[in-house]
Amino acid sequence: MGFLDKLKDVNEMRKQAKQIELLLGQVDVTGKSSGSKIVITMDGNQVVKSVQVDDSIVGDRGEIARNIRSALDDLFKEHKKVLQSKFGSMMQ
Repeated sequence: MGFLDKLKDVNEMRKQAKQIELLLGQVDVTGKSSGSKIVITMDGNQVVKSVQVDDSIVGDRGEIARNIRSALDDLFKEHKKVLQSKFGSMMQ
């Protein structure tokens, strides 16, 4: 494989990466804490779109922190599921 062939491969990989990025940008993933006291939504590129905080925990820093951790755990599990469903064959 010559230099020009390698360059073509790199350009093709860039095109594919851009297509994947565009596709993931169209996917929303939501993570919720128990009781949905914190709800975090991001796109497939891990850009946070929204954070919702239930009024019942406002002012309780410890409760907010626990719920944020729980919502993030759920969010990343859901994100992983989305990636596996869309690109599972590539991730093996």
